[in-house]
Amino acid sequence: MSVTLEAKIEFKKLCNILEEITKAHASKKANILEKFIQHCRIISHKLKTEFPDMKSLANLYIRVFCLGKHSKDAHKLIQYKVPTTKKIAGRDFAEKAYYILQNRLPRESSDFTIERINLFLDDISSQNKTVPIDEMFKILLGKTNALEFKWITRIILKDLKLGIRKKRILEVFHPDANSLFDVSSNLRYVCDTLYDPQLRYHHDIKVFSHFKPMLLERCRIEDIEKLFSEGEQYFVQAKYDGERSQLHMKDDKYKYFTRQGYDITNNSGYGETSSSGFMSSVFGRLLNPQIKSVILDGELMGWHKEKKVLGSKGMSYDVKKLSKNSHHQPCFVAFDIIMHNDVLLDNESYEKRLEVLKDVFTEEEGCLLLCKTIKVSNSEEVCKVFKECIRNKEEGIVLKKCDSKYKPNVRDNNGCYKIKAEFSDDLVQDVDLVILGGYYGDGKFMGLMKSFLMGVASPPDILGENPLKFMSVVSVSNGLSMDILKEFWKMFEDKWQTECPKNVVPPRLDPPNLWISPENSIILTVRATEITQSNDYPLGYSLRFPRVKNVRTDKPWYSVCTTNELLSLIKDTRPIQKLTKREVNYEDIENAPKVKIRKTTKPHLLKFEETPTTSNTFNNSPIHLTRLFDGKEICVINGDDKLPKEQIEEILLQHKAKVVQTPSKENYCVIVGNIKTARASSIIQSKKYDVMTLDWFKRVTKEENWSSLQDFLPWDLICSCESTKHRLEQFYDDYYDHYTVDADEESLLRSFKRIEETVKNVELNCIEAKEIDEELFVDGISPYSLFRGMVGYFNDQSDCAKYEFRFMAGTIKETVDDSVTHIFVNKNSIESELQKLIDDKSQTSLMIVKSEWIKECFKQDAIIPYSEYLIQ
Repeated sequence: MSVTLEAKIEFKKLCNILEEITKAHASKKANILEKFIQHCRIISHKLKTEFPDMKSLANLYIRVFCLGKHSKDAHKLIQYKVPTTKKIAGRDFAEKAYYILQNRLPRESSDFTIERINLFLDDISSQNKTVPIDEMFKILLGKTNALEFKWITRIILKDLKLGIRKKRILEVFHPDANSLFDVSSNLRYVCDTLYDPQLRYHHDIKVFSHFKPMLLERCRIEDIEKLFSEGEQYFVQAKYDGERSQLHMKDDKYKYFTRQGYDITNNSGYGETSSSGFMSSVFGRLLNPQIKSVILDGELMGWHKEKKVLGSKGMSYDVKKLSKNSHHQPCFVAFDIIMHNDVLLDNESYEKRLEVLKDVFTEEEGCLLLCKTIKVSNSEEVCKVFKECIRNKEEGIVLKKCDSKYKPNVRDNNGCYKIKAEFSDDLVQDVDLVILGGYYGDGKFMGLMKSFLMGVASPPDILGENPLKFMSVVSVSNGLSMDILKEFWKMFEDKWQTECPKNVVPPRLDPPNLWISPENSIILTVRATEITQSNDYPLGYSLRFPRVKNVRTDKPWYSVCTTNELLSLIKDTRPIQKLTKREVNYEDIENAPKVKIRKTTKPHLLKFEETPTTSNTFNNSPIHLTRLFDGKEICVINGDDKLPKEQIEEILLQHKAKVVQTPSKENYCVIVGNIKTARASSIIQSKKYDVMTLDWFKRVTKEENWSSLQDFLPWDLICSCESTKHRLEQFYDDYYDHYTVDADEESLLRSFKRIEETVKNVELNCIEAKEIDEELFVDGISPYSLFRGMVGYFNDQSDCAKYEFRFMAGTIKETVDDSVTHIFVNKNSIESELQKLIDDKSQTSLMIVKSEWIKECFKQDAIIPYSEYLIQ
C-alpha cells in the first residue's frame, strides 16, 4: 500500500512554516508559502461541517485541561478579548490560549504527521462520533506542544491569521486553483487534481458537487439609468430573504447545498431520495418526468403552514433544520438552472435558461415555486417595480441582464444587480441611538472596543425633563473605521465601568465587556434594514443588519430616540417590519448624479494664451478653513446689500465647495438673496433644485457649526426638489412644527408666522365661504359661522358682543359705510349722532338691532328672529 504525501510530512514542519508566514513582511509571505508548496504540494485540511464558536471551544479547553470554571485561567480564556493588567501577548483566541496553556502542554513537539491531524479533524466533525469529543482532544493535546496546539486551534476555527488572502494562497498553489475551487468547493479535490503546476486544467460544474453561486452586484435605485445606456434589457425579480441553495438531482437521487457549501441533504425535511424527506418528495412529484438530471439555483424559504405565507431569514427559525413539527416547511424558489439532462447551461443567456427552467417542474404553493420575472427595457419600468416592492414590504429587487452568462463566484460586472431601499440615503428611516456599552475586538482590534451596545430612552414622566431610563436595543460594529474606534477609546477611556448602570436595562444575553452611563455617552445614527421581534432585548424588538451612518457629536445624549418613537415604526403585527419611510419616485433617478463616460480622443497641442483661464470665481486660491462643503456643487444667484454674491462665493470656497454659475443635476443647492430677479424666479419656478435663503447660508457657516454640515430646515427653503420635500415631511408639518422635538418660544413664533402667511394665501371672500357652507351643511349654515355675510357696526366700541359676532364669522366695521348691514346698540334708543349717520346713508335694508340678539344667537347656536330686538 502506497504512503500518501500527507503521511510523510510532520505536522510540526507545517506549524513552523505557518509561523514563519505569519511573522513575515506582506511582500514575502507568498514566497515562503510557494517554497513549501513546491516541496510538498499540500494545502491545509477543510473541516466537513461547522465547528462551534470560540466560546464553545474555550469551554471545551477548560474541561480538557481541568481548569475549573471559576479559575483565573478559565476566565482569561472565556474573556480572551479583554485586556489584562499583566499583559498577555496575542491578537486572537488561539494565541491567547497558547500563552495561557503553554505550561500545561508538553515541551517537546509531537511526531504527528499531517495525515494524523487530518484524521483528528475528520473525527471531531463527524456526525457519528464513537469517542466523546473531550476524550479526542485529551488524547491529541496530551502529545502536542504549545506551538502545535496554537495552529490546531486556528485550523479548527478556520482562521489561520496568515495575513494572506485565500485567493492568493490558491494562486501560489496552481494558476487554475481558484477557478477549480469556485466550481467544486473542495480543497482536497483541488490538491489531488492540480498535482502538477505545469499542467493547465479546465473544470466544469458537476452534478452532486457544490459550486460557488453567481453573486449580485449592489446598485442604488438612483443609479439604474446608467444600466440602460446602450439599450440593454433586463429581467426583474423579487429578492427573497432566505437561504441561497442549490438542488442537484440525477437518476432520482438528490443533494442540497447551501451557499457556503454545506451539504444539508440528510437534514430533516430534505432527503437523498423522494421517499426519505419532504423536499425530495416534492421534487419527486413535481419534476417533469423527462428530467433525468438537473441543477437548480434558488432560495430555500420557510412557508408558514397555517398563515400560508413565506417567512424571512430574520425570523426565529432555521430553514435548514425544519422538522415535521415546525410551524414552517421548506419551500424552494427556483430562479436559475445550470444543468438540464446532463447538459450544462452556464454559457447560455439567462433568457434561454429561463425558458428551459419553465418546463422543468410544476409549481405548488408552499413547496416549489418559480421566481416571478418581468422583462424591462428602461429605468421607469424598474422604478415602478421597485416602488411596488417597497409598498409590499419586500426585501428588494434583482436585475439580471437578458444575455448574462452564469459565472460562479463572480459579483462585479456580471450583469446582475440587487437593489434595496437601504442602499439609498433617503428611503430608510435612520435611528439615533445612544452607546450603552462596548465589546472588545480581536486581531487588529485587540485592546479596542470593536462593537457597541446601543439603546433608546424611555420618555420622561415630566415633559421637558431629561430621560431617566434607557433600554438596550442592538449591538453594532459595521460602519466604524479604525480611526473612529481609536477616537472613541480615548473619549471614553476614563468613563467605562464594569457594572451595568442602574438606569440601563441590559440585554438578556451577551452583555458588553464594559458599560457607560448614558450621561457620559454620545449618539450614533444607525441604519438597519428592518425591526425584528427579539426576546434578547427588553423592548421585545431589535434591529437587523445595523450599520453606523453618522457620529452625532452635535446632539446631546438626552436627544436620543425614545421607546415610543422606535415602536412607532412598527406598523402592524408582523414579526419583521421594514424601515422604509417613503416610496421611491422617478425624480430620485432623474436627480441622481450621472456618471460621465470618458471618451478617448486624439492628443492635441495645447495653446498657451497670455491671459490664463480659471474655472473658479477667484484667481487667487482661497485659504481653506474646513471641508464643510467638500465637493458639493453650489450655485449662488445673488445676495443682498450686506452680503453680496462675490462674498458668499468666497466663503463657500473657503469651505471647499464647488462653486458654479449654472446649476447641474449634481447640484447640492442654489442660494438666492433676492427672489424678484428674472434668473432667480426662473430657477425657483423650475422646482428642480433646493433653493436656499441667505439665512441658511449664515447659519451653516457660523464657526460653531463648522464641525458638520447641518441638514436643510424647511424655513430655510425658498423651494425644494421632490426628494428633499419628502425627507423633511418625515419630521415637520406644514407649519414648521417638528413632530418629535418639543416646541419653544422661537419655534412657536415661527409656526404662528407660517400660519399667518398661509391664511393670507388662502383667504376666502364671503361668497366663496358661503358656497362651502352650503356644500358642507344641511341647511347651508355652519354652526360656527352664524353671522357670515353680515357686516356690523357697534355703536359702543366696548360692547363685548362684538367678539361673539366676529367669532361667528361676522365682519365688523369701524364706521357706517355702504357695506354695513347691521348696526348694534346696547340701549333701547338711538343717540342723535348715530341717527344722523344713518340718515346720511341711502340703504333701506339697514337694520338697527340690540346687541343682546347676538348673545342669544350665540347661546342657541342659531339665528333667532329679530322682532324682539329691533330698534327700528
